[in-house]
This record gives sequence, structure tokens and C-alpha cells, in this order.
Amino acid sequence: MSGILGIWNSQQPSPWETMLSDLTVLGRDGQGSWHDPSIGLSLGRSQLFNTPESCLEAPVVEQDGCVLVWDGRLDDRETLLAGRTQVPDAQLIIESYRRWGVDSLRHLVGEFVFILWDASQDLLFVGCDPVGNRTIAYVWDGNTLLLCSRVLTLLLHPQVSHEFDEGYMAHTICDAWAHPAEITPFQAIKRLRPGYGLILQSGRLQQRQLAKLAPTSYDLRDSPETYFEKFWYLLNQSVRDRLRNYRPVCTTLSGGLDSTTVTVALLNHLSNLEAFSVTTERYAAIDESEPIQAFLDRYSQVKWHSINCDDAWVLSEPWEQLPLPDDPFTSCVVPMHLRMMQEAQKLGFGLIFDGEWGDEFCYIFWRDRIQVGDWQFLWQQLRSPGNRRSFVLQDLILPNCPKPWQTQWMMSRLKLKKLAPQWIQSTYLAQIQQTQVAEQLAMKSFGLDRVKALNQEIEDASFVGTIQVHRLLRSAHQLEYTSPLRDQRVVEFANRLHPSLQLDSNYQKVFLRHANRTTLPDAVRLRPKINYFDPLKYAGLGRGSQALELLEQAKQNSYLQEAIDFKQLENSLLSYRQSYEQDYRPDEPFHDGIANQLISTLGLANWLTQLDKKYLARKVI
Repeated sequence: MSGILGIWNSQQPSPWETMLSDLTVLGRDGQGSWHDPSIGLSLGRSQLFNTPESCLEAPVVEQDGCVLVWDGRLDDRETLLAGRTQVPDAQLIIESYRRWGVDSLRHLVGEFVFILWDASQDLLFVGCDPVGNRTIAYVWDGNTLLLCSRVLTLLLHPQVSHEFDEGYMAHTICDAWAHPAEITPFQAIKRLRPGYGLILQSGRLQQRQLAKLAPTSYDLRDSPETYFEKFWYLLNQSVRDRLRNYRPVCTTLSGGLDSTTVTVALLNHLSNLEAFSVTTERYAAIDESEPIQAFLDRYSQVKWHSINCDDAWVLSEPWEQLPLPDDPFTSCVVPMHLRMMQEAQKLGFGLIFDGEWGDEFCYIFWRDRIQVGDWQFLWQQLRSPGNRRSFVLQDLILPNCPKPWQTQWMMSRLKLKKLAPQWIQSTYLAQIQQTQVAEQLAMKSFGLDRVKALNQEIEDASFVGTIQVHRLLRSAHQLEYTSPLRDQRVVEFANRLHPSLQLDSNYQKVFLRHANRTTLPDAVRLRPKINYFDPLKYAGLGRGSQALELLEQAKQNSYLQEAIDFKQLENSLLSYRQSYEQDYRPDEPFHDGIANQLISTLGLANWLTQLDKKYLARKVI
């Protein structure tokens, strides 16, 4: 991904070169700046060549009275090209703006974010795609607008406060994972939501939703086979658009439906393909070598690279050697993915396809089940003593209640569940906005349809932040990842699928299973979904030295002093480690809730330590 930067009407001298240099990790193929002192505007880009046409683009594009910096890729270009060839995407963005103005956002398909200056209208326009494939961080104080691909780069500007956003930090410290849309770890810095635009004109800034996913509209006029054919048509179109790439292409491959479906689609366009898989010999129950081999036996044109991750434990990331992410999120999959990135980079690949978002074909709510007459499901919920009260309240009654009632119910649930880790100080819990946390959790819990649920997911700040962490690490290895299943056209198709095509008493993702009847071996197609490499999470906490090292870091962090009882945190970690040695049963869940809480706290402590070293202590002017 390219890194883009914009500064308008700075009230203090801007460390422009330092900030632009900080974006080099996002793109190393070219760098350029554009400045107009008369209007106080500077635009810059650290460029990554990601399509053949991108090599024809200058880092900063000037055309038809507009100046543009951007990141991404446009798809479905035929309607914009009008028979032309070798037209860079940047030119199509400017032409679309000249034709439709800011409404051009709804006419563009792809993964993109851009900053566009139109001198004739005295207008600065910032926009991003409606699926959340790209975003941008910004600061607006009423006089100055700062824009950047990276949150942390904005901290280098002297006008940007380093104060943390207490709502964001409360969600993170309490392991709540319902971070409100737009927020970042820093109070002054926000992120643009998917499909929204920032419009700065005559010194006034407004934010508007300009593009969005089509609403749910279930359709069952044709036979199921027709929908399977439509799915493959759209998936192949998505893959074709993504293969318009500047660098060599490979794919990830697991034993599941998502990555194998994408790989089959790739083979519809390529005569041969190289694939990377994370595997393990130590944890036999989660090793996917057998279904992967069944896939390879059918598709011999795939060259397979197996990456052993027996010791890729959680928290084993070499953070000192990596660029610091904008957000303090980590997971058990990051060390494994880092190994895959290293191998792909060593072999010269630049774009990796994956199966991200295959789960979006499984968004089924109880109203969908009732719509297709799945009364057995409703009867089972009502008969189950453990589910009855929760189901009646959460799914039938509360979605139709006023928001204050929903929040009050969620507050009571928070107290009953003791959602916050046991090492969080009671004085801290008394200070934070627990009502706000409850409101966000309630929004994620009550009465959603498919599109609302999807929009809420892609706007959630923790979801956005996690994606940005992975993108930065990939950029550090000069790699881009892309998922054809996250294509807007494919997502909207999934949102229109009738619930009857999604429901099955034995299998999840039944639509993908049926769509792959002739393409995937049964060892893959009918394989149940498994928990993804959680044993590496438990091993990292139970035996890894990194957890103990991060505990010591946490004790030294001044910000965490008021929030965490470090003695309780230490006791909890040591107790977990002792239990792991005595009681862990291979390949079974092991105190999963407290494991996630420990990882969240220790990951935050590590991020805060690195933040102090790499950004907050820097003098840039």
C-alpha cells in the first residue's frame, strides 16, 4: 500500500520531510510532494507500484486542474475506460470526480482512499471505499486539517496532542472489543469511516456518507444452481481485477473453504500457482496438512510451500525489529503470518491472495430463519433452559426497546459477567465511561440484519485497528494482501442470498460447500470448521518467555499504573502458567477467556513501551 499525507493551514512549522519519511514503510517505489503556499496546502505520497498502470503515475498526480494523492486499486474499470487502454487509476479517479463531483465515490469500485484538491472550487475532497479496504487518519481542530495513512505519523506534527482517547483505552484495557467507530488510541486523531467523505471548502469541513453497501434484499426467483453460477462469475471477475498487478502473485492455502475457493478461482486464470500454508507437527488436531494434500492431489499445478509454526507462539513477535503499528492489537496468528511473509518476500512475491471474509457468507440471524420457516430453530432456543431467557430478551424483546433500556440491560450483564479482567483496578473501573462501553456492546448485540451487522463490523475501531496492524506488517515485508471475497460486488451478492441457501442443520457455510461440489475434494468441502491455532496461544502464555518479559514492561509503564493491579496481573499469569504445565490437554480450549485478557493486557503494555521509544520521545523540529 502507498502512504499518503496532507496538511492544510498548519499553524506551526510542519516537519514535512520527517512525516513523509515515516510513510516509506508503506511504499518504496517513489516519493513526491506538492506544495501551494498561497493556500497553505501540501500533499505527498510514498508510492507502491501495485498495478502495471501505476508505474505511469507520478507520486503526486496533477491533471484537469486537480491534484491527487491516493492509495489502492480500482476494479470494474471498463465503464470508466470507455475503450481506452493503459490509463492509470489516478486519472480515472480525477475524471470521475470531474463528471460526478463528490458523488463519484459511489461510482468507483475497488480498494482505495484518496485526497483530491480542486483549485477551481477551492475544495479538498477525501474519500474511501465503502467496504473498509482502505482508510485514512485525520486531525481537525477547526483551523488545521491533517491527513495521513498512519495514525502515528500524525503524532510527529507539533499541533497534534498526544493525549490518549480514554474511551478507546477503556475498551482495550477492559477487553470489551466494541470500540466506537472513527476513534483511535489518541483523542485528537480520528479515522474516516468506509464510504464517507471529508469535504473542506472555504475553511469549513463537513463529513458525509457518499457510498454504502446495497441494502439487504433477499431474492429466490431462480434455482440454486443459478446463484452458484452467479457467485463464480463474480468471484472470477474479482480475481481477474486483482490479478492486474505489478508484482508476482501467490496465495495462502489452508484446509478450509475460504482459501481453497479463492485458489480454485485463481486457477481459472493462471496455469500454475504457488501457495503458502502454516502447518504444525506438534499440534496434530489442528494441523491442516491432510486436507491441503487432498486439494493438492486434485490441483497438481499448485506448488506448495509448507511453513512449520510449531514454536510460533503468541507474543513472540520481534516488535523491536518491526515498525510500530497504529493500534495495540495482537493475536495468536501474527507470529505465524510473519513467518509466511518472510518466506514470500524471500521468494520474490509481492501480492498474496487470501480467503478473508469467507465468513460473511454465514451471516444468518434468527429473523432470517423464521422467514424461511425454520421453526425448529426457534423451538430449540425456547426449550433450552440456558438459552431461553437470553434469547427472548436479546433477540425478541430488547431490539424493539428504547436505547436507554438496552444500555441498562447491558450494564447489568457487564456486572454479572465481570467482563473486565480481574487485575483491573476498581478505582479505574469507577472512572471510565462504563455507560458508553455498554452502549457500544448493546449496539453490537441487538436486532441486526446482514448489512447493518457488516457495516457495524467494518466501522468498529478495534476491527479497523486490527486490519491496520496486519497491513503495516505486510508493508514492512513489501507485500500486499488481497481477498476476492472482500470485493464489494461479491459482498453485496452474499447480502442478497436468500436465507434458505445459507441454512443447514449439519454444516456452516453451506452455500460455499454447495457451490464447490465439483471443484473441491470432500476432505475439504465437508470438513468442519476448527478453531484456528489456539494451542499456539496457550503455549505462548504457558511456556513462552515473552509473556514474562512483557509483564515486567507493564510494571514500568506509568499510564497503566492507575488501571492495573500488577500484583494481581502477575499472580494471574503465573497461575495460568502453572495450570498449563499441570492440566493442559492437547488441542483443547484452556481457560480461553483469561488467555485472551492476558494477551490483550500484555500486548497493550508492549505497544505503550514501543510508543514511548519510537514516537513520543522523538523531537522532530
